[in-house]
Amino acid sequence: MTATLALTGSNLCGDAAFSAAVLSEGEVTVSSVPAGERGDLASLCRDLCASRDLRPEQLSRIVLDVGPGSYTGLRVAVTFVRLLQQYSSLEVEGVCSLALLARRAAEVAQAADAPVRTLLDARRGRWHTALHQHVDGTTLELEAARASKVGELLEVVDGQHVLAAPAAFADTLRREHGLDCLAVSGWSADALLLDGLPRFAAAPADLEPRYLMASYAED
Repeated sequence: MTATLALTGSNLCGDAAFSAAVLSEGEVTVSSVPAGERGDLASLCRDLCASRDLRPEQLSRIVLDVGPGSYTGLRVAVTFVRLLQQYSSLEVEGVCSLALLARRAAEVAQAADAPVRTLLDARRGRWHTALHQHVDGTTLELEAARASKVGELLEVVDGQHVLAAPAAFADTLRREHGLDCLAVSGWSADALLLDGLPRFAAAPADLEPRYLMASYAED
């Protein structure tokens, strides 16, 4: 018997510092750090696997949320997975937080197959953004994640796109910029296991966290 472990430390919607999910024998079990607590990722994963009677050697795959999101959470999660990679033959796949945000938005939007532009505060006068579309069970990346100046993004926001952001930021976008933005909440690691997400294989040297204030995606 083999199992898949999914991990997120981006805390994009403020739900939990860390969340983990395990898929084994067709059943998914989720565990998250209580809201407002810092928690310990290694203990969370240990206890989650123990609840399913899984031994470490039974894990064959990890799916990791690589951000953008919480600096501390992403750093801890990526370092944890890199360490596991060094001492095992685990297959590791990464998923961009904005793809997860778009997928959740597509599930609740009235125009479920419309392109979803996700927005996230990157600070320094920039927003993170990406464009996805959920078609026939697959979330397609139409535009890769980038961090752009606020003024430039406001000029290209398309009324045909569904706008989505974490709930707190969605309120800010509506209040300060008059944008009709879908508020997304309920962030947990089981979303990483959904079929049709744009995942990518990640070797230890390629596994990099996408911090909110980093320049990895600036245009």
